[in-house]
Amino acid sequence: MTNRRPLHRLLLLVLCSTLLGGCLTAEKKEFRITLNADGKSGSGVITFTGISSSPGDSIALIREDFNTLIAEYYQGRKIELENKGMKNVRKRLYKEGGKLMGEVKFEFDDLTSLGFYRYKNSGPWMFYTVADGFFTSGQYESSNGSYLGEKLPVIFWDADQTELYYRMALTSSQEPEKSLVFQYDSWQSRQH
Repeated sequence: MTNRRPLHRLLLLVLCSTLLGGCLTAEKKEFRITLNADGKSGSGVITFTGISSSPGDSIALIREDFNTLIAEYYQGRKIELENKGMKNVRKRLYKEGGKLMGEVKFEFDDLTSLGFYRYKNSGPWMFYTVADGFFTSGQYESSNGSYLGEKLPVIFWDADQTELYYRMALTSSQEPEKSLVFQYDSWQSRQH
């Protein structure tokens, strides 16, 4: 029994830090995929609009969210580790229209490694928009394919289409998110 107490304390500490931690989010996430002539490899760009902290976050949690953004996503390898199909990943943070933006450019050898599917390797490309993952989190907003709707949340693109695009909304709260622009400006000034 005494051996379990340190484990219980560790689990409680992890749970509390998870529940009390901030929440990094963005307004929208756009995906642009370009397929090569082989029909399965290519390149992609993901753009995050309005990167922010959750509405209820304190100043300390907002700082923590920004530090997480820099350490784990921008300078770190969290994106690459969570998306094994990506290679030659290049990341950029910038401001546009008073909002903090993020851009991830990458290449891939096989689009199916990113969660896209084709029945028996032919026919239209399909993408399921509801699963919890880097590519799927959020609420479907638009695409250049055919979205079947809430009951069957799948986007279809014609088999010969080489440009695939879709956009997901990530925030739906009525309370405004806490922008990370101030933290970004402060961080940028220290980089020079």
